[in-house]
Order: sequence, then C-alpha cells, then structure tokens
Amino acid sequence: MSNYFKTYLSMKKLYILAIAIAVTTFSCKKNKEDEPAPSGSEQAKVVENYANIVYATYDDALITAKNLRAKAADFVASPSEAGLEEVRAAYIASRTPYIQSEAFRFYSGPIDQDLGGGLTIESSINSWPLEEVYIDYVVGDANAGIINDVAHFPTIDKNVILENNQKEGAGENSVSSGYHAVEFLLWGQDLSETGPGDRKYTDYLVNSDDATNLNQARRGQYLLACIDLIIDNLQTLKEAWKSGNASNYRAGFIADPKGSIGNFLKGVIGYADDELSVERMQVALDTEGDAERQEQEQSCFSDQTYNDIILGQKGIKNVYVGEYVRIDGTIVSGMSVSDLVKAADPKLDSTVRAKIYDTDIKVAAIHAPFDNEILTANTAGTIRVQNAINALHVEAAQYKNAANKIGYLY
Repeated sequence: MSNYFKTYLSMKKLYILAIAIAVTTFSCKKNKEDEPAPSGSEQAKVVENYANIVYATYDDALITAKNLRAKAADFVASPSEAGLEEVRAAYIASRTPYIQSEAFRFYSGPIDQDLGGGLTIESSINSWPLEEVYIDYVVGDANAGIINDVAHFPTIDKNVILENNQKEGAGENSVSSGYHAVEFLLWGQDLSETGPGDRKYTDYLVNSDDATNLNQARRGQYLLACIDLIIDNLQTLKEAWKSGNASNYRAGFIADPKGSIGNFLKGVIGYADDELSVERMQVALDTEGDAERQEQEQSCFSDQTYNDIILGQKGIKNVYVGEYVRIDGTIVSGMSVSDLVKAADPKLDSTVRAKIYDTDIKVAAIHAPFDNEILTANTAGTIRVQNAINALHVEAAQYKNAANKIGYLY
C-alpha cells in the first residue's frame, strides 16, 4: 500500500471519527431557552476568541512552514529518496493549519492585504492554478521556466520569485510563489491517472552522474527561497493578530466587536458559498473534458485536494463553534457565534450545527484522489462531489440565517 493511500485512509478514518464524536457531544447539550439576548460584552468575548483562534492558526502554519524549511534544507544539502519523502510529509503537515485559516478570508483582513499590482498576501501564499512551465521543466520542454532561464534570471532569490508572481502581462496562472509552487517542486507534474506526481530526488543532485534534468542547484535554491517567502508572509499574518500590540490589525478588530463579527461572518459565508464550493469544486465539474477538469484541481501535483476540502470545511466549523485544535493538541476555545445564536434562538443554533455536521459527512464521503472523482465517467464520484457542494451552499445559507438572527443582514 502506498504512503499516499495510507495517508488518505488515515485522514478519512480520523475525520469520520471526529464527526461522530462531535455529533454525539453537541446532541447532548440542552438548549437554554431562558438565556438573555447577546450583550455588548458577549460580542466582545466572541471577537476576542475569534482573534485568538486566528492567531493560533497562523502560528501553527508558521511553525509547520519552518519545519518544512528545515526538512527542505537538509534535503537540498544531501538529496535522497528518503529525504524527499520527508519534505513531502512536512509539506502536507504544513497545509493542515493553513487551509483551516482560509475561513478568515474575504473581509479585507490581513490575509487580503494589498501588496500592489492587484496581488495580496493570500495570492502570494496560495495562488492556483499554476502554470508549471513558468517555473520549471515540463514534459516536452526541458528548458522551461525561471529555474532553467539562466540568461534572464541569473540569480534565484526571494525577490526574483516575488517580482515574477503573476507578473503583469504574463497571465494570472503565471504563479511563481506560494504553497503550490513548492508542491510542484516536490512532486512535479501529475501525469498519473491513479496517483500524484513523481518527481525524482535526482532532480536536486548536484555534480552527480545520477542527476536528472538541468539546473539542479537552482532548483534547490528556488525551493528554499519559495518556502522563505511563505514564512515571511505567515510571520506578517501572525504579527497582525498578536495580542498586546496597540497598533496592529487585531487592536482595531477587537475595538469594534459588532462590526468585526459582521466582517468575519461575511468572510466565512463567502468562503463556504463561493470559494470552497464553487471555485474549488463546481468549476471542475462544470468544465468540459476530463483533462481540462483535472487542471481545475487545487492540489493536483500531490493529490491532496481531498484533504484541502476537508480542512476547508473544518475551518468553516471552527468559526461557528469558536474552537480550534492546535497541532500540539491544545484547544483554543471561548464564546462563539453559536453561543450568540443559541441565546437568540436555540432551535436555529441546533439547525446550523446539524447542517455543519451534515457538510462534514458529505465532504468526508468524497474519495481520494479528487481528480478521479471528477472524471466524466465516474458518475458516483461526481455525485459525491456535487453532494458536498450542495451541502456547503446549505451550510452557508444557515450561516446567513444565524447572522440575520443576531443582527446582520446578508
């Protein structure tokens, strides 16, 4: 059994178990019919807890990105098959907190900070689809990409990568930075119908007769610089949400509890109703042709899209229930949107929670790899994906009902 399939089965079993435990836990809680309407102090507690969750999530993303950097540095210094597998595992681990953080988008928060030229911190970290030929060789073109263009890019460093990310005139798919650039450098093109890409560690061997393809040293430089950029951006996000700083984003966010709740609810609704459901899945299903559909898969090189969808839904749930489980097992929790809704309408809160857990089940039902699920001949797979999409739309609608109940109109 491949490491990829073992990871998939392990993730699926753990996720389904977590759903079962959560459903049992929440079904045992009694509604407090006589609970008073939410007060300003309660709103402040919700905002404080949300900010704590955001900070912890970005902190975990930073910790895991630094671990990825360390593993990658060891690998580049002494390439081996085992070393490449370690870096790949570190990459997958780094995605676990980051994908959960995507529920913090779409309300002009720090992640959507404008970097100029129409780019944001998010587009520097997580842009996709990615045109492989913009970065490195592809089948049929051994000299493609920044890595192999020594004449135009004699030096590879963070500035070169950042300056050329979705460069004006190059096209929005001309992505040079972020997680998916790292993913491509670790797995290579996904040319398999049953598994992820299969880049060889020998692509990184320097001054060796066993080396494959060109510019092995530059490839290693690109990998490390790309991870360094991710770390820089995550550090910026962490600092923006750090407590105790009177002049950072968090300070202003905490100072306006009512407005901030409205903002982050708008963000999570947009993520569920458009980004995760439509951009990540519906677009693929609506695309004509299997090859074209597979190009719409987010984590196509590593075949980790299934996990991306699960973790995206987990982030949506985190916001409503006001809880985040850190990578070390520590739980960050406090007063939540759910608590505010329950105080206003206990039955509605129960309905929202039920739809959240129904969505958990629907996304867990998708089979990995995702690119097989969306093949036109895979009727059962496309139904599973469509069921998950529909569940996300229903979940978003219930989020809107909850928001309306506590004074926000969407």
